[in-house]
Amino acid sequence: MRGFPQIQAFLSVVLILMMGVVWGLPLAPAIYVFEWLTSFGPGDKSWPNLLLIGFSASIALLTWGLFLLLLSGSLQFLIRLRFEGRIVAPLGSMVTIRWAICGQLHRSTQPFLAHVVPSFFANAYYRLAGCKIGKNVNINSVKINDPSLVVLGDNVVVGGGATLNGHLVEGGKIVLEKIVVGKNATVGGATMVGPGARIGENSILGNRALLAKRKVIPDGEVWVGIPARPISSSYSESSK
Repeated sequence: MRGFPQIQAFLSVVLILMMGVVWGLPLAPAIYVFEWLTSFGPGDKSWPNLLLIGFSASIALLTWGLFLLLLSGSLQFLIRLRFEGRIVAPLGSMVTIRWAICGQLHRSTQPFLAHVVPSFFANAYYRLAGCKIGKNVNINSVKINDPSLVVLGDNVVVGGGATLNGHLVEGGKIVLEKIVVGKNATVGGATMVGPGARIGENSILGNRALLAKRKVIPDGEVWVGIPARPISSSYSESSK
């Protein structure tokens, strides 16, 4: 794409302005809730009224956060890339631009998302943003950085601070590839999972492990370390 550096600079300004919209629009229902709740108070500086104002402000903040998740997730649903397998595209392409916009939208939710993981609200947001989530999935992380590139099977647990990246840059091109976590698997806390990685059913990726791009953990195995490797059979037998 010709003139991409200039386009990138322009889009950076657009993204900053977009954040004003994404953070600003949910303020409308939040302000409405605040004013409605405070209307029940006497409107003076008495302690009962001050307590009501404080309570109303906290409920308004929750309202803002939930509408932020709804708006950000909906925009990602409209913009996100839909594909199977892998995409390799030049950095100066519409693929990169759409991916970058979705990434910025996801980052906009993180200050509030951190307070609602794990919950129905967090799972609903991730689903809206494109993450395929099975039944009884427990997501404790705000760092599923490419929701539309992640598939989580039934009963999966994603530990706190786990980072799942469905993207990388190789040879001046962006590579987007799905991460698949099988049923009953556990992704440990503070782990790093690269694009194209697969974690088999009933498997465990130990805390703080690094699972490199396109690595596959077979069903029923436990992997630990940096980079992640299967636990040796001697270790497994001694721990029984």
